[in-house]
This record gives sequence, structure tokens and C-alpha cells, in this order.
Amino acid sequence: MNLPAIRAIYAFEMARTFRTIVQSIAAPVISTSLYFVVFGAAIGLCLMTDLEGVSYGAFIIPGLIMLSLMSESISNASFGIFMPKYSGTIYELLSAPVS
Repeated sequence: MNLPAIRAIYAFEMARTFRTIVQSIAAPVISTSLYFVVFGAAIGLCLMTDLEGVSYGAFIIPGLIMLSLMSESISNASFGIFMPKYSGTIYELLSAPVS
């Protein structure tokens, strides 16, 4: 196992993560908030009564949080593979002697 090569790849990916941390946090927060406001105004007003003791907000917020967590985790993981392949720099990584 080539530990220095693995550390180098790990350091590169962590540096990319720290460069895009604001985009990874701000975008899902804004989109989730807009989704809650828009659909809360449209659907929540129709469901003013609690259904079995659960309000619309208490029902929809956990689902929105999980939706944003799953979509951001998939997009961040796939971005690290797709962009180097798209730009052609993945060949440098593939030709590195990492076993």
C-alpha cells in the first residue's frame, strides 16, 4: 500500500472541499428555505389544521433536511470524479503510481 500517494490524494480532495465549503452549505440552505417558504405558503395554508397532532412544518422540515443532505453528498462526491474527467486532468491521477 502506497501511503504517501493516498495521503496526497486525500489532501487534494480535502483542499477542494475547503475551497467549496461555502457553496456546499449556502446553496442547500437557500434552496431548502425557498422550498419551505414557497410550498409552505401554497400547501401549508390549505392544511391549516394539524393532522393527527403534527403540523405541516414539523412534517416537511425533516424531509427537506434529508433531501438537501443526500443531494449535496452525492453531488460533492461525484464532482470530484466528473470535473477531472471533463477537463482531462484525471489522466494525471490515473497515471500516478498508487496501488
